Amino acid sequence: MKHLPVLFGILAVALSSAAADEPTILFQQGDNDYGIYRAPGLVRAASGNLIASAEGRKNPEMRWSETRPFIRVSTDGGKSWSDAEVFADAPADAKQNPVLVDSGAAEAGQIGVHNLTGTADKDGGVHWLYAVDFQKVYYVKSDDKGAKQGEPVDITATFDKFKGEVDWKVVAPGPGHGIQLDSGRLVVPVWLSDGSEGIGLQAAAVSTVYSDDGGKTWERGEIVAKHFTLENTKTGTPIELPSEGAIAQAADGTVVLNIRNKALKGQRAQATSKDGATGWSEAGFVDGLMEPICQGSLTSAGDKGLVFANPANMIMRKSLTARLSTDGGKTYPASYVIDDGIAGYSDLASDGETIYVVYERGAAPSDRDPEAIAFTSFGVGELK
Repeated sequence: MKHLPVLFGILAVALSSAAADEPTILFQQGDNDYGIYRAPGLVRAASGNLIASAEGRKNPEMRWSETRPFIRVSTDGGKSWSDAEVFADAPADAKQNPVLVDSGAAEAGQIGVHNLTGTADKDGGVHWLYAVDFQKVYYVKSDDKGAKQGEPVDITATFDKFKGEVDWKVVAPGPGHGIQLDSGRLVVPVWLSDGSEGIGLQAAAVSTVYSDDGGKTWERGEIVAKHFTLENTKTGTPIELPSEGAIAQAADGTVVLNIRNKALKGQRAQATSKDGATGWSEAGFVDGLMEPICQGSLTSAGDKGLVFANPANMIMRKSLTARLSTDGGKTYPASYVIDDGIAGYSDLASDGETIYVVYERGAAPSDRDPEAIAFTSFGVGELK
């Protein structure tokens, strides 16, 4: 019996360690009278503040009805968080997207605000893009705690410049985050759909929008991927139904765009550019990055490489896994399991030493209906 105190001491330490590893729940079903939260985002401001976001949906069964983006802020690396608050509302004159109503994805008369996508600026502020009912896109800048510094500006005219190549009916930035290049350019991944398939989110094209004047004006980038077929892709393998993209700048300055898709290849697609807008390489598949048909996230860990995360499971959204590339995104051999349970969409941020993660966690009732949006972090050294 004399060993019992030592045994209990060891057990207490073990339990303490396990508790420390538990993620922090930021948004949960029912919070603020919203039935479900989806599509998390994460921005690390120049000050080190973390701003986590998620899309609150009033009715989980009508995913594109009344939705609003919420944010929470941490000034201590994720140890504590501010109360949740709505970041953006629909303008008073907003109209409903007929594609969503006609497809049965939204209730008549209800307008959603979607895909809040933040980009940290070296000056300390954060640039935000978001879609109103997937047919208008707005821009606003905030400080490093999410306080808006002016009224949102309608920048849909920038997206109208895609119309010659994609007669889009549904459009959005992100979800996730954008990046600021070493040059100062702001770059945000976007997708545009002609609304002809499913509930209107396909068939889509993937591109970027960018600003060279600190968010005052925005321009469109070149199309990166657009529902390729065997006849018009050089690789001989079609990249079918591309959609949400994740972006980062590698240590050598190359911009990497990693793309969700539905190709039978079952792998993530990826393309690169020198400036995040033009001269994109042909989108090709990445060995070792499986595609469970789910959004993925990407961030730079400075000179340590690029870190990508998505569910490492081809059957369901499960086993959220981070992978490290030290060759600019060509290969991702090192990995770390963030959460081995049900986990879907995610977003990453980094200070070069620590990887910060927000992600959809749990199934209620399915792996596409998360119980909560969670936060956790781990060291880059955990990727082995």
